[in-house]
Amino acid sequence: MLILFDRHHIIAFNNYRKLYNHLENLERYKGKGKWIFARHSHQRVLSFYKYIRDQEIPVQIAEEDSGENFDVLEMINGNIKEPIFIPVTSDIDVIVLQQQWCQNYCKEHNYALFEISSPAGFKKIGGG
Repeated sequence: MLILFDRHHIIAFNNYRKLYNHLENLERYKGKGKWIFARHSHQRVLSFYKYIRDQEIPVQIAEEDSGENFDVLEMINGNIKEPIFIPVTSDIDVIVLQQQWCQNYCKEHNYALFEISSPAGFKKIGGG
């Protein structure tokens, strides 16, 4: 279980996925888009590539006939101006990256995040 303390609330989450959904909704509500963790399917990436190609915008992208059909993670953390794109291959642990993103978000926004394995065991894992 995860416990999040923000300036006004104490919220419990069963897992990081639920915490992530909460943080993503906060970002949407703010409308700033400075914090993004998105997984794009290879079909979406290919469609984007075809759109860019048709617009004749000079972008260096791997050839579409490479035989690779992988999803792509897009991450933006706060004030980083350029997004980070990571191909999702067998050696990429998306769950761990999402947990790190959540912890970084909490730290940057001065939220205290605790992981509880039992009622007696608080383990602080992120935030201010």
